[in-house]
Amino acid sequence: MPRAAVVDDEEALPAVVGATGLVVSAVTDDAALSALVHGSLLSSLAPGAVHLCIGTLGVATARDLAEAHAAHCQRFVACPVFGRPDEAWAGDLTAVWGTTGGEVDALANARRAVAAFAPRVHEVVSPEAAAAMKLAGNLLIASAIATMTEAFGLAARHGVPPAVAQRIVTGKLLRGPVYEGVGRALAAAFDAPARSGAEFEEIDATAVGFTVDLGLKDLRLAAQAATAVDSPMRVVQAVRSTLEQAAAQGLGPRDWSQLPRRTN
Repeated sequence: MPRAAVVDDEEALPAVVGATGLVVSAVTDDAALSALVHGSLLSSLAPGAVHLCIGTLGVATARDLAEAHAAHCQRFVACPVFGRPDEAWAGDLTAVWGTTGGEVDALANARRAVAAFAPRVHEVVSPEAAAAMKLAGNLLIASAIATMTEAFGLAARHGVPPAVAQRIVTGKLLRGPVYEGVGRALAAAFDAPARSGAEFEEIDATAVGFTVDLGLKDLRLAAQAATAVDSPMRVVQAVRSTLEQAAAQGLGPRDWSQLPRRTN
C-alpha cells in the first residue's frame, strides 16, 4: 500500500512530493492554487507524476494548470467533488473526472484515491469540462437554496410552518440531498432569531459545510466561464444578489443554509 502524507506548508512541499507519483490538492482559491503549482509543485514533481485536484476551480485555471503540467511531462486531473463534510467522512461524495491525453499507469493510483471517498465518478472530456460541470452543479445548489428561502418564507407568511412546507415539497415534488438535507436546515433557520454577523460566531463551526463566501466565489467563476462561451446566465445574477446581501450583513463565513436567519 503506497504511503500518503498531508502537507499544509508550501516550504515543505518539495521534500515530500519529490519522489511521489501522485499529489492531491484541495485549494478553494484559484489564485492560491495557481501560485502553489507554478511556485513549487511543477518543479517538485517528477516527470510522469499526476496532480489530482479535487477542489472547485475556474475553467481558465483548469486549462492553464493542465498545460503547465503537460509542459513538465506531468498529468493534471481536475476532479472536483460534490457533497458536504459529513458525506466526505462517510466516503459518499460524487466526483467529476476530467483529464487529457492517453492513459498512463500513474492514473490507476489517482483513480483508487478518488474511489476511497467518491463511489460515483463521472468522466468528462477535459479538466476544463470537469471545472465547468462543478460550477454548473454549484449554481443549481445555490439556486435551490435561494428559491427555498423565498418559497418557505412565502408559505410561512400565509400560515404554513417552513418545516411543514419542506416536508410537502420533498414528499414528492423535489427529492435529493439538497432539498431534503439542506432544505431541513433552511426550514430550521426560520425558527431561529435573526442574527448579525458577530452573533453567528456563537454557532458551532462544525455546522458550517459550505459558506456564503465560497458560494459567491463559485458563482463569479461560473459567470466568467459563461461569458467565455457566450452562454446566457440570467439566474446567476439573481442568486448572486441574494448571497451578496447576506455577505454585506456579515454572514459571508457562515453556512449558506443559514440564509433565512438574516431577515426573518
